[in-house]
Amino acid sequence: MDPPSLLNEVVVATAIVQIVTLLFILIRFYENLYSRQLRAEDYFSYGAWGALIAQAILLCINTVEGIASHMWDVPVSVLIEGSRRYNYIFMCYTISGGFAKATVFMQFKRIFTSPRIQDEVYWVITVSVVLNAVAYTIFLFLYVFTCLPRERIWNPTVEGRCMDSNRLNVAIGGLNVLSDVEAFLVPVWAVWKLKMDVKKKISILAVFAAGALAVAVGLIGLYYRVLILERPDSTWLLMQTGLICEGELGIVIVVGCCPYIPRIIHRHRRSQNLASHYGSNNSRKQNGRNVPGKVPTGWSFPKIPVRTSASRQEIKQSWWPKRDV
Repeated sequence: MDPPSLLNEVVVATAIVQIVTLLFILIRFYENLYSRQLRAEDYFSYGAWGALIAQAILLCINTVEGIASHMWDVPVSVLIEGSRRYNYIFMCYTISGGFAKATVFMQFKRIFTSPRIQDEVYWVITVSVVLNAVAYTIFLFLYVFTCLPRERIWNPTVEGRCMDSNRLNVAIGGLNVLSDVEAFLVPVWAVWKLKMDVKKKISILAVFAAGALAVAVGLIGLYYRVLILERPDSTWLLMQTGLICEGELGIVIVVGCCPYIPRIIHRHRRSQNLASHYGSNNSRKQNGRNVPGKVPTGWSFPKIPVRTSASRQEIKQSWWPKRDV
């Protein structure tokens, strides 16, 4: 009889995370094609998605190879190879998390700030971008050099020096929770400073609501990391932690793509309204009643603009309300 395994859970959870993330990445890709522009945050988002895919592949390989079982059911040879892949998994996790958070905060900066108005919102977001970049770079460096030589990470018979990788996992889990909380609260604070009615503020905040889910998943992931320090069944708990990390990263990538959804929907509704308007005018002409029609106002969801080039600044100014400064 085969020992208990998380194989089915890994396959189902990975499929759900990858499919949902792909749908939102396609939304971003469609908007990039329509606008014919690729900004820094777009590159970061695609990079985060690529690292997430690499993490998922390595996690599935570990599962198939037998590392998704209880510690006492895993052969030593499988454990050695699984430990090596887990090091790569957490390196991919760090890269994806860093890129995903950079995407989110850089979009906040583009949406909520202007270089000409360097108020507290501008500086909070700017400092957040820098601090997250530095923190994730440090953690990536620590994962690469967890042991010297590196082979000792997965082979304890090799002589060398190592950091406690489990405590390192707890530390980066804490960083992710703090970063997720910040990524959720910053847009709430920035939107509440805008000069618009409360209903519109709530409508805009709904776009970023998935950030609250990222905070919840991050806290669950941190809890499982702490369990690894306290319980001997590390292989079972590590696989569960890997799945939670995959879900957390997927949510952050989705949050980075959400601001494009209202723009696409608004553009689609506007196209439908214009088509209906011209069709109505043609009908009047055919009936001998060539009376100018009125273009319907369309959908009233507040647009979330993303500032583009300086030549279009005049247009963008009419889209975005002034903030209290």
